[in-house]
Amino acid sequence: MKTFEYSWQTTDKVDIYGKCWLPENDEKLKGIVCLVHGFGEHIQRYGHVANFFTSHQIGFIGYDQRGHGKTTGKRGVVPSYNDVLINVAEFMALVSEKFPDVPIYIYGHSMGGNIVSSFLLKEQPKYLKGAIITSPWLRLANDPPAWQEKIGKFVGGLIKDFVIPSKLNPEDLSTDLSVGDVYMKDPLVHNKICTALYFGVKDAGEYNIEHAKDLSVDTLLMHGDDDKITSHQASKLFSENAPSDLMTFKSWEGLRHEMHNEKIKAEVLNEMLSFIEKN
Repeated sequence: MKTFEYSWQTTDKVDIYGKCWLPENDEKLKGIVCLVHGFGEHIQRYGHVANFFTSHQIGFIGYDQRGHGKTTGKRGVVPSYNDVLINVAEFMALVSEKFPDVPIYIYGHSMGGNIVSSFLLKEQPKYLKGAIITSPWLRLANDPPAWQEKIGKFVGGLIKDFVIPSKLNPEDLSTDLSVGDVYMKDPLVHNKICTALYFGVKDAGEYNIEHAKDLSVDTLLMHGDDDKITSHQASKLFSENAPSDLMTFKSWEGLRHEMHNEKIKAEVLNEMLSFIEKN
């Protein structure tokens, strides 16, 4: 396996950090998976996922979203949800240019699953061979109190970089509790989200559920039924509203939020691989 780092600068001068993993013999590349990661994390948490795909001659590429990882800017802060979507379009344009003759798949986890859903519905990208969405933040498993949201929206309207700390329980990430321990010690992980991003994701989740019928890309959607962070029921509803010939929904019994970090992660990753090979 070989890796390289890359970057691009947005129109508002944010330097986006990215990383790519390729099999040693990339002349026989079967496809490339493009990651949009979740809230508070970064792409290097997916190194083992990249290793899995490259061992099957599939490349893996991603970037640290605005306010995350090694990308510049204040942690958890974005100008708007639309800016986040624009970055996905920029990212996919870079991948298409770098790998013009390779089948391209997009993969979004958690908040990234919300963003990928929005990208699929609004951009209708015909060049994609497929999409993988895991544990998407379409709705939270438990919404914060309404009064807390009202205060956050009011203060956020006055102070654009005002952030709210998330109350994530690291034990909710995986039944393998060591995953949560490593997560909490990771210096690139944070728990801050600005109101523009929080309400942007929340509103987009409802829009995406309602407009799932407009999905035009073959999609694998997976969610653990013991997820206490994002709503398993919302994923099920999204899948039911999507065209049946384009949507494959798999519910994983007893799994928590990060299925790719579960004790049976090999089974989860092989499910993704089977979807890709089918396409």
